[in-house]
Amino acid sequence: MLVTLALASQIPSLEWETDARVYMPKGHPAIEYDEKIENLFGAKDAIIIAIVNRDKTIFNAETLAKIQRVTEKIAKLPSVVANRALDVASPTTVTLFEGDEESVGAVRLMPVAPVSQTDIENIKQKVSDHEDILKGNLISADGKAAMIRAKIEEGAANRYQAYWQIKGILAAESGGGDAWGGWQGGDWGQSGGAAQTDEGRTGDAPEDAWKQWQTAETTDDYDDNGDQFYVSGRPAIEVTSGLNALEDIKVMIPLLLATMAVVLFMIFKTARGVLLPLSVMIGAIIWTLGIMAILKVPMYTISTMLPVILVAVGIGDSVHFLSNYYNKVLEDPYRKSTEIVGAVITMLSRPLITTSLTTGIGFMALLFAEMPPFKLFGLFTVLGISISWFLTVTFVAAMLVILKPKVADYLERKRSLRVHDGQDVLTRALVSGGIMITRNSRSAALIAIIIVVAMSIGASRLYVNSSWMSDFKPESEVSQATDLINEKFDGSITLNVVLEADKKDALKSPELLNKIDRLQRYAETLPLVGDSLSMVDYLKSLNKSLHSMQQAYYRIPDSQREIAEGLYLYSVSGQPELLDEMVDYDYQRANIVVMIKTDETLHLRRIIDSIDAYANDVFAGSGVQINYAGPGNNSYVWADLLIDSQTVALLFSKIAIFLMALLLLRSVIGSVAIVLPVVVTTTIVAGMAGWLSIPMDVSTVLAAGIAIGVGVDFAVHYVFRYKIHRDAGRTHEEAVAGTMKGVGRTIVFNAVVVSAGFAVLLLSQFPPHVKLGVFVMVYMVISCIVALYLLPLILRKFSVH
Repeated sequence: MLVTLALASQIPSLEWETDARVYMPKGHPAIEYDEKIENLFGAKDAIIIAIVNRDKTIFNAETLAKIQRVTEKIAKLPSVVANRALDVASPTTVTLFEGDEESVGAVRLMPVAPVSQTDIENIKQKVSDHEDILKGNLISADGKAAMIRAKIEEGAANRYQAYWQIKGILAAESGGGDAWGGWQGGDWGQSGGAAQTDEGRTGDAPEDAWKQWQTAETTDDYDDNGDQFYVSGRPAIEVTSGLNALEDIKVMIPLLLATMAVVLFMIFKTARGVLLPLSVMIGAIIWTLGIMAILKVPMYTISTMLPVILVAVGIGDSVHFLSNYYNKVLEDPYRKSTEIVGAVITMLSRPLITTSLTTGIGFMALLFAEMPPFKLFGLFTVLGISISWFLTVTFVAAMLVILKPKVADYLERKRSLRVHDGQDVLTRALVSGGIMITRNSRSAALIAIIIVVAMSIGASRLYVNSSWMSDFKPESEVSQATDLINEKFDGSITLNVVLEADKKDALKSPELLNKIDRLQRYAETLPLVGDSLSMVDYLKSLNKSLHSMQQAYYRIPDSQREIAEGLYLYSVSGQPELLDEMVDYDYQRANIVVMIKTDETLHLRRIIDSIDAYANDVFAGSGVQINYAGPGNNSYVWADLLIDSQTVALLFSKIAIFLMALLLLRSVIGSVAIVLPVVVTTTIVAGMAGWLSIPMDVSTVLAAGIAIGVGVDFAVHYVFRYKIHRDAGRTHEEAVAGTMKGVGRTIVFNAVVVSAGFAVLLLSQFPPHVKLGVFVMVYMVISCIVALYLLPLILRKFSVH
């Protein structure tokens, strides 16, 4: 109790970490290169704000003035990078070149908000003249939307601060009054959930701010001019993910405990049958989270599943312990508590140790993941499961010794149902099924083989597809904002295609620049690619400006001298930073920004592979290397890392479980009997997913790991009990019947309890968690059926003594 209270006091100090980059392993080449490109070209993550006018175009005085005000306010925020005008990209900060053969100059598209219709028409004309640079980038093709992109300083604290301050600015512009004045001073710490820390700065996740924003009052007579704001971009996605995770964990734990209480009462129908397992679950959660807090291990989005898993998985030991305890009570209700508990411990010591070890192995497989949050998730899940086992064999056992066997009501119910004689409906069905399988083993084996072969073919149809946006429901604010941005603009995901030449000034060559132009034009033909931008586009735009905006001159100058002159004009224009994001100082490295309308890794893979194949062909022999960076590439690399590492991990876990069972059982056949149901179950579920065209992603891979860790428990208990009957001299059929009577019902109850625990995930804010819950429930049902009805076939062929 003292340990529990001490660890509980540490939980409020848990930190939240929602930065997507922490999911990539430190030292990975893709991350190191991404950081290099970020420093070279200033390619930081940006919050994207879309302003859409639902009634007309944005080309009206009120909307344009609003865009200017919002841009200026955002640029002043402490967590926003605003060293250069282009750091907060907006129609009010974008610089264009205008002139003729004699003179040229850099001008702002909208230096001040327009006051007359003539001013507005001039802006529209400039947008039309420079549509290759502006349309789809900062202004939608239909003129009904504009975009502001604000680069955010690194760190979770800066993301939260910038997000809420920007929401405050937009709330004020939408008639929210002065409710957000406090945010503009940089004091973002509000009371709320777990702490956010970044570079010595401390604050709290702005839970109160979330509530304030949801309830912010809008002036009744406020006219919004038909303007609506939408917020997206990687920082906004990460903040929203953190907020949803906080809400999830608040709802999931109480709901989970309530669900478990109902299920436990339905199984045991006694107070102790409910309270003792619940105490173990609560203790395991408190101990695990408390140790995480002490060790300064943060909570990641994936960590919100930790309490669910600890409850759903950790409860298995308590269910088996109590089931066997009540069975011993029924055999002799007048024995001393110490004798009953001692007999249970003697019977279950090896099975409980084995199941805890094999379950732990299933989650330890996550250590193969190259993503640090997954490693930590696996490690602390194993810790929590170990704590559950420890509390079961100590706390539960001690309480059952202290409490006198309460048998009257329970015994009456059991006798009325004839459960103790194995005559209840469930037990009769299990025994009958086991005997039928035994007596018709050839037919049953043939059916099993047909199913496994069919599912193996289905498993071969599996493909990988993952998405950060799948973390959100379609109706969520961030999903709607991202969809709108992808619809109105070139895309919300950027892919940086970086070209590195073998010598300085190589990028002043018209031949090389024309190859870059060819690569861009090809990339823009690919499905889901909106547009691309590079130094080539700026040179073409400048060339057009030098020729009185004649579209025929929107091309790369013919000679290296003309290109050098154009680049010189940029350097003396008063806005030399215009090309900073596109080319380095030595004109040796170029950055092509490809805008993509999806973050699904299936499509990102096709886009990157297509660009890579074309680029290698175009630049062959040019002394140019092609590399990739940015969110698009990171998502693609991350998904590959997860799937590849977990495929190896699942294989490892099965081998490790076999070796562990071999060590404890000292029987090769018994060890095979424990592992084979897990192999068959994963094959069946993978086959179902393949036939139904459900892709492999984070949810399906994690579900497989959980299923191996939990599903193997069923086989362990079955084999151990079967071995006891065989060692007592019973025939195979008698051993199957005795095993079904002894642990068959408990295995079913365990599957029901675990399924009920994961069913709570169906109410999660995260669709992937919902998918995980569904997959684990399917795994539990199939694992239970396979363990109960495949094992009699295996053990009939190879008797285990």
